[in-house]
Amino acid sequence: MTSELPAPHELVTRVLAVDGVTDIYAPAPTAARLPELIAAATGISPDGPASEIVVTSTGGDTTVAARIATSSQDNTVETARRVADTILARTPLDAHVTVQVARIH
Repeated sequence: MTSELPAPHELVTRVLAVDGVTDIYAPAPTAARLPELIAAATGISPDGPASEIVVTSTGGDTTVAARIATSSQDNTVETARRVADTILARTPLDAHVTVQVARIH
């Protein structure tokens, strides 16, 4: 646990290294990612790098959202728990972490 907000790209790297994680997807709904999608289609750079993990801080509350795919060979619940623990170890103590399993490969 830290008092600083983690960089989303750092969290992506760490989450992908968790045993049982096979992929990671952006948790934001398509409408929220529209600027990124338009930028990708037109070749224009968006305002910031796209991330598969969204970190937001509003009024001192930190929220981290991740959406993953897991291996069918591993226990999905345990994999999601390891991902949450990995994220929690790098976020403020009172952060709210959401890990959604989108697919089991």
